[in-house]
Amino acid sequence: MSQGFDLSVTDRTVAILRAICLYRYLSVKQVAVMVGVRPKSASEMLLNLERKKLLGSFGNTGIRGYGKTPKLYFLQKLGHRVLAEELEAQDQPVPPFRQINITKRWSPLMFHRVDTLDVLAAVERDCAALNDYQLVGTLVEYRREEVGTRFQKETTDHVATPLIAENKIVPDAGFAVEHIATGKRALFLIEVDCGTTRLTTTQTDTNVATFVDKLAQYDRYLAGGRIRHRHPHLGTFSGFHLLVITTSDERVANMRAAARTLAPDFHQFYRFSTLNAVRDHFLHDGWLSRDQADQSTYSLIKGN
Repeated sequence: MSQGFDLSVTDRTVAILRAICLYRYLSVKQVAVMVGVRPKSASEMLLNLERKKLLGSFGNTGIRGYGKTPKLYFLQKLGHRVLAEELEAQDQPVPPFRQINITKRWSPLMFHRVDTLDVLAAVERDCAALNDYQLVGTLVEYRREEVGTRFQKETTDHVATPLIAENKIVPDAGFAVEHIATGKRALFLIEVDCGTTRLTTTQTDTNVATFVDKLAQYDRYLAGGRIRHRHPHLGTFSGFHLLVITTSDERVANMRAAARTLAPDFHQFYRFSTLNAVRDHFLHDGWLSRDQADQSTYSLIKGN
């Protein structure tokens, strides 16, 4: 334990600091879901860590037209040092400290990122409860990875060569799971839709990207096979799905109807659900395929 301040570092403290270090910032509810405590308990622990200068926070302000923003906690240098000392004692690596840039005002984009983190919190919670599978790792759009002499969003890829803007694809998030007995792994990419993207357009001369355009780009990504080699640190995959998570069942129905013009051979690689459903139980058995005529519901992991 770090010396010089009054703090009892428990396993739960380490779990909180580790989760925030991994995702850079988290809300009270997200920490509660990931660590497995009640929101009230999570709030008290986070406030205590903030008072001890291990954490900082931003948000918790009102924005006209959007309501009050959630309060998000991030690691301070002292919190990173405490986490590093605890994990290094267990021979576990800790990524270098990265200062969070909070000089900019809260933007509407942050609401989308908070929804995405809600999804990943549910992934962490549900995968931790599995017996035959384990979570290998997660991906999230706003984290950066070093590629040569530059940094890029860790979900960024291109559907084909040349590596130009028209061929770029940037999923919101993703995760990989492994079947413990066989070692087989599956990759799930995630698109979180907040209900603001136009599904289709009849204007052929517009530059507005639609939801169907995005799905067509993912079809190209699958057909080209580049996805198999994009995330070597997560392993080699024997399965893949794109998960589309949106605001309501009605929006899901409209999305599936809009996708009827796309190649039916790729329908099987897509699953649709709602934010409320995945917050309650991410690994539920009510996921829908992209095929509007398919009335079956699906689980993401066999035998779960």
